[in-house]
Amino acid sequence: MSTCIASMTKHLSAFLAVSCWTVAAAASTIPADPVVAAVGVPAGFASRLADLGDVKLHYVIGGQGAPLLLVHGWPETWYEWRKVMPRLAQRHTVIAVDLRGFGGSQLTASGYEKKALAEDLFKLMSRLGYTDTVLVGHDWGGPVAYAYAASHRDAVSQLVVVEGAPDGPWTQKRLLPLLHNPLWFFGFFQIPDYAETVLKGHERQFLDWFYRNKGFHVVPGSFSDADVDYYETSFTRPGRFAASIQLYRTIDQDILDNTEFAKTPLTIPVLAVGAQHGVGAGVAESLHPVAANVTPVLMEGTGHFIADERPDALADIVESFLDGKALAETWSPPESTPPVPAAQSN
Repeated sequence: MSTCIASMTKHLSAFLAVSCWTVAAAASTIPADPVVAAVGVPAGFASRLADLGDVKLHYVIGGQGAPLLLVHGWPETWYEWRKVMPRLAQRHTVIAVDLRGFGGSQLTASGYEKKALAEDLFKLMSRLGYTDTVLVGHDWGGPVAYAYAASHRDAVSQLVVVEGAPDGPWTQKRLLPLLHNPLWFFGFFQIPDYAETVLKGHERQFLDWFYRNKGFHVVPGSFSDADVDYYETSFTRPGRFAASIQLYRTIDQDILDNTEFAKTPLTIPVLAVGAQHGVGAGVAESLHPVAANVTPVLMEGTGHFIADERPDALADIVESFLDGKALAETWSPPESTPPVPAAQSN
């Protein structure tokens, strides 16, 4: 199939890849992972496992049109996109992937630098026959998506970073786990072998804070009890929590890699979506040093986990950006709109 794709022009490759996808998918197998199987996938999507040689990646795919790759953050999996996927799939072939060590993907001892994770995803998209894609990454998925775009500049048409920030000399490294700092856990996780040791047997209680902490969440009910149970079950399996926090222990290497990438800023359109109760304007600030064409959007009345809290609004913003439409720098939820005063009778 790769020979077939290579012989076509770049303009036609995305269209042809959609029709070729069934061949690639047929070569994959539905993972037997009981945690993934138990949660199910959105209607019209299929769960697949791709053997890339050094790692097996789980992904969920559906829809039709040009490819759009969704990259999750921490502490989540592909499942964080469940509410957004059906909307985006109306116009795109949507692929929501589990990073190595997460969800239904293979657990490995190394390979958690953002550049290495990006290479995993590039191999996956190449295996599926896609030579050009749109990338959307949330939280740590944002820096992974950036590394993908910076490493394979001819393979990415547009980049969306949601509540994420590529680390580099332009960011302030968080060294001290201060209690008043909502990102106190960065320092905690960076101590080698410490967090997984002291939290052994208590991972579920620890993770529960992230899913239910009102400092991270604004919209009530964004995480149901079933959602929280799925995530906690996923991360409390042997070795999974320890693997997931390697994302934090590779920051020093990420800074080196991104410093090199930034010497040639991205020229593709980049959308920076921040949350009022999250990274906020810091998303765009972190992308300006690495990209020449950044569109910022701040979502008011919204917490860090935007895809869980405001899925329809996020889908609207992403679609408008992909269509080249002008976007307001600030988005406000409908419920924040002041009520119109009732007309007074004479």
